[in-house]
This record gives sequence, C-alpha cells and structure tokens, in this order.
Amino acid sequence: MELFDASCEVAIEASLNSALLKTILSKTILLKTILLLLLALCLASSASAKYSLEKAETNIIVNASGITHVEELVSYAFDGDHIDIHRELKVLPGDSIRNVKGRCSEKACKLRFESIPEGYRLIGKLPDPTPEKLTLFISYDYYGAVKFHRDVSEFSYRLWGGEWEKPLKSFKGNVILPVKSESKIQYWTHPVAYTQEANIENNVISLRTGEISSTQWYEVRAVFPRIASSGFSPVKVDDTGGLENVLATEYVYQQKNLILNSLYRKTFLFALLVLIFPLIIYYIYGREQKIDYEIIAETEVPDNSKPAVVNAIVMGKMGIPTIDGFTATVMDLVNRGYISLRNFKPEELVSLYTPESDSSNTSESDSSHNPESDPFQKPELNSSHNPGSDSSQIPESGSKDFMVELLNNEIYSEAEGSLSELEDFEKDVLYLLKIHAPERKISWKKLEKELQSGKSFYQFLTSWNKKVQAYTAFDDYFQFTGNIYMYWFARTILMASIVYYILISGFFPTKAFPLASKINVMTSLIGIFGFVIIRCSGMFIKIFGHWTPEGSLYYKQCDNFKKYLTDLSALKEHSPESIETWDSYLVYAISLGISKELLQNMSLIVPSEQLRESRFYPISSSYIISERSCENASSSSCFGDINRE
Repeated sequence: MELFDASCEVAIEASLNSALLKTILSKTILLKTILLLLLALCLASSASAKYSLEKAETNIIVNASGITHVEELVSYAFDGDHIDIHRELKVLPGDSIRNVKGRCSEKACKLRFESIPEGYRLIGKLPDPTPEKLTLFISYDYYGAVKFHRDVSEFSYRLWGGEWEKPLKSFKGNVILPVKSESKIQYWTHPVAYTQEANIENNVISLRTGEISSTQWYEVRAVFPRIASSGFSPVKVDDTGGLENVLATEYVYQQKNLILNSLYRKTFLFALLVLIFPLIIYYIYGREQKIDYEIIAETEVPDNSKPAVVNAIVMGKMGIPTIDGFTATVMDLVNRGYISLRNFKPEELVSLYTPESDSSNTSESDSSHNPESDPFQKPELNSSHNPGSDSSQIPESGSKDFMVELLNNEIYSEAEGSLSELEDFEKDVLYLLKIHAPERKISWKKLEKELQSGKSFYQFLTSWNKKVQAYTAFDDYFQFTGNIYMYWFARTILMASIVYYILISGFFPTKAFPLASKINVMTSLIGIFGFVIIRCSGMFIKIFGHWTPEGSLYYKQCDNFKKYLTDLSALKEHSPESIETWDSYLVYAISLGISKELLQNMSLIVPSEQLRESRFYPISSSYIISERSCENASSSSCFGDINRE
C-alpha cells in the first residue's frame, strides 16, 4: 500500500512538472509568436510607407574667384509614416564644401549635419505624423568646381547626384557664370538624353529635364574666358590648353550619342523583325496544304503500315517512335505467330510466384488487379528496382500478368530463312526477348522488371528508334524546313544578342548613356525569345513545319482510324467479322495509345466464345463485362461503368 501511495505521489509530481513545463513552453511559443507578429507588422508598416521625389532645383553662382555658391531645393511627397530624410553632399578628391546651411519648409523637420569622409550628411528628423509634402532647402559653397586653364576657365558640376534611390520627376537648373556676354560661353549637359530644354541668356544657363532615373546623375560642363586667378589654393590651376581637350572630349561624347540613337532605332526595328519572322516562316512553311479527302470511317490502317511506323508518324516526334511503338511491335509479333501469350499453368504459378516475394511490393501486385491499370505498362528507364529480385505475387482473377512464350530456337537462325519477312527492327525485338527468356518463356511482369533495370534497355531503345526512323522515311510525310529555319534563326539571335549586349555595355556605360539601358532591355528580350524557341523547338515542329500531301492524307486516315477504334457505335455498325481482325485492331490500338478503349469496346461487342479464340485472350479476358453487372443496364451505362473502373 505504501509502495502504491509513493508511486502515486511520484506520478502526480511528474504530471505537475510536465504540466508546468508545457505551460512554460506554451507561453514561450506565444511570446515568440507575438514578437514575430509585431515584427511583421513593423515590416509591413515600413514596406507600406513610400515617398517620391516630385521636383528639384539647383541654382549656382560662380564668382570671379572660382568659388561656386550652390542653392538646392528638393520636394518630397510622403505616403505613410517616415522617421527622417537624408541628403549627402559629396565632393571629388581635392574639392571641398563650406558654409553648409539647410532648412525644411514650414519648419517641418529638424536638421543636423554630420561630417563624412566625402563631405557632409544632412539628416532631417520628421514629425509624427509625417507631412504629405515637404521641401528641403540647402545652400553651401563648393571649392574645386572651376578649373583655370591657360586659355579658358572650365566649370564642371553634378547638378543631381547619383545616390538617390527614387527617380526624380522633374529638374530645373540655373548656372550664372562670371562673364558678361553669352557668346563667349560654351556648355554641355550629361547625359544629354535627360535634357528637355536648355538655353542661355546673358551669362545664365537655364536647364530643364524630364524624369531622371534612380541612381542616375545629371551634370553640366561649361567653358568661358579665363578669369584672373586669385591665388586661392582650392581653385585648380594648370597651364595646359583646356579648350582643345574639352572640345575633343565633348565631340567624342556627341558622336557616341548619335551612334547610340541610330543603334536604338535599328535595335527596335530588329526586335520587330524578330517578332514578325515566325509569322513569315509559318506563312511560307507552316500552313497545311489542302488535299482532296472525304472524312469517312476508316476501318483499317492505311497502306498496311507496320505498328511501329504508325506510332512514329502519328504519335512520335520527327519519326521517332514512343515506347508504345515498341510494345505494339511485340504484340504484332504475337499476332503474326512469332510469339504466343497464354495464361499460367498451376505449376508455373508455384515456380514464378514464391512466398518469399518482398512484401514491399504488395501494393504493386494490388495495382495489377485494378481494371484501370494498363496491361501494356511502359517500362521506366530510370527504375530503382533491384534487377535480381522477383517481387511479383501469385496473380488472382483479373490479374494482368501472363506468360510470353517464344517459338523454337531454330527460328533465330538466318540460314533457316524463318525471319526473312521481318524488318531489322522487328528481328531486334525477337532477339531481345530471346536474351531475357533463355527457356523460351517469361512472365510479362518479369520482363517489364528486367527491362526497367540497368541501362541496356535504354541503349537498345536508342538504337531501335533510329532503325524505325530510318525505315519510316518521315521526310516523305513531313517537311521540317520551316522548323529548321526557326531553330537556326533562334540560335543566331541568341548568340548575336549576347555579343551585342556585351558590346553596348562596354562602349556605352548606362550612367553616361541612359539610352543604352533601353537597348540592353530590348536585346535581353530578343535573347530570351531565341532561348525559348531553342528550348521548346520540339513544341513548334508542327507550327513551323507542315505535312506533305502524302503525309497529310496518311495522318488523317490514321486519325480517323483511331476515332473508329474508340467509337463504340461505329464499331457496332461496322463490326469486324473475325477475331483475327480484332487482334489486328488491338495491335494498332496499342501503337496509337488507345488499347484500353478498344479492349473495353471489344468486351461489349465480341462474344465471349469468340474472344477466347483471340491471340490476346490473356489480356482481353480482363475486360470482359460480367453479365451480372450489366444484366439490367443499357450498353451506354455499361460503358460508363467501365470508364469508372
């Protein structure tokens, strides 16, 4: 009793500790969740807070001593709450800034100045709530913007810096130079693409731009008669001829602009050509030629073509068959008597399906009992199954497994001439089956598993597909000219786009030539277009190519034959008289990928007694509809039941 009580106390204490621990953990998780939510709200709030740069204006006065007085205003528009605004005043090496002053409109912010290695940083703390609009005023003296050459004075200044993360909607600038006559002033703006208006009156240069992109700068350069040096050290003085160098530099810049404008127009026209070229190729090479063909119910395959050929032309790619073509060839050899299919004998069930089978494959065995499964399951080339294991289970009623049996080995002797009527790719299938069935018989599922393992079957299919493609002579049925032209056109524009992009970026830096960025965008889109055409060339074969009259007739006949095999009413109306014809239909149904539909139709039309005479009875027997399930149902409802199975 004492032991029991002690045990209870320990259990209660452990329970309380566990409950306490859970409470602490739950509170910790709750606290972390709250913190994460608060952080997410803060991030969402900061993300939703936006601002824009409405306009900016810079007024500059250059005095006779070379000192530049600058007055700036920048107008902001805020959407949401902001903490502060920043403005950095940076100078070039050897230059300096002095007498910095600043304020916000209507005293909407408090400014403070911080020294940085490149100059100054202005930080304006914004009130709460943040005003919708605000204008920042700054003034300072800049030393070093004017150079005194032997022949002229040169003024160079960046009116709008490149540190802004937002685009500027509009800009105005005025530069007053220490001369009396405007005829003695020459000036240039960079990048010239931003300048919308520029004029000079007396000694004042007036500038106006449209939108200036984010991280982009805008500057002015002017030369005017040399003014006397005051000897003030921050003013740069040299004895070289400045005008000649400046004119040469600006001439190169102007020529590059002219070239770039021409390249932009040509790139735009080329982009239009890239879009129009596929339409031209389709118009010339892609349109199907009209043929005289009345749509009728085709009850047989055209020209008695081999199943692999039908598959390669109708279902394949460029005359290369699919795996259904290989399966159809196997079944065609069955139909022609080179191979036989039969159900298992009792002693074969014991030997082939042992109790030692791996239980992990039970689901696979169960799936074989499902009437929805395909009796012609395609071998997976990259299967991870162990080739040495036989994991099949003893098949129950309705199983799709059966025995594949070959004829005597003498049939493989060329001297006997037994295979003379077979094509090379058909002989290859027989030899492949012989390798996997040394005793002239093998389970269909076991054959599938052996083909799934290793790379030998993949290598076989690669070689086999080439033989079928050569035998098919697909070029007689389909013209690839348009698709070939599109492929090489796509490769050409892709390579040209890469080279063109590199050249444009190298010779025309986007900071100095904003138009180059537009050319690069168009070039990138052209390159992407070419890449997509190359990668998806297989999807465009029937768009840019076309069937020959012979191929168009053949394809339509095969397509109508396919519709006939899947149309229950048409099969009933033009029902084959012999089971041999049904067997032939099944072979071609496999090559056309409609074997299941035809087997369902056969189960509804062909009598059970006649169906037992089929070479494919081990397969077709799985699709026989029991009289019990359809005893009081119409044929259409029975057909619906099959589709739902």
